[in-house]
Amino acid sequence: MAQAVAVKGGSVVLPCGNRGAVGLFGRRRGAVASAVRIGRKSAFLGGRLAIVPKRSRPVPRNLVAPVQMNLAFPKATKWWEKGLQPNMREVESAQDLVDSLTNAGDKLVVVDFFSPGCGGCRALHPKICQIAEQNPDVLFLQVNYEEHKSMCYSLHVHVLPFFRFYRGAQGRLCSFSCTNATDAIT
Repeated sequence: MAQAVAVKGGSVVLPCGNRGAVGLFGRRRGAVASAVRIGRKSAFLGGRLAIVPKRSRPVPRNLVAPVQMNLAFPKATKWWEKGLQPNMREVESAQDLVDSLTNAGDKLVVVDFFSPGCGGCRALHPKICQIAEQNPDVLFLQVNYEEHKSMCYSLHVHVLPFFRFYRGAQGRLCSFSCTNATDAIT
């Protein structure tokens, strides 16, 4: 662990306000220090900040107690989970996709294949949420390409973002990708 001291005018100002002796080149005697320039808004205007190793003292064994700490971080909302409408949900497995298509009946189903690292997928997501909000009778399913690669390969999804439209007994109606690389609708 290092203790921060400021070198100004040949003396060392410790964080507690005490001054210490400075050796050659603004270092505390017996310590190796690196200097960093302090900005204008600092209390040490025009000074330098020197980082020197802090001396550690042995701690008596009777004073050492085991410390246990639990850190709890709130779950960060992923971009594809933001703005979801009641008629939108993420597909959990291949069987979940099949069941969702079967249970949709004659309802139009839009399947959005996306990847968390795809910039185009991320850019389109708010627009898809807006379309889902305007069309509550349409079911929007999201398939995470990274989690379901084998399913995506078997469905011939190789370019993202990719969309498929299904309707009940008619099955697949249309497929397309929204990239600059492809212009064809299959």
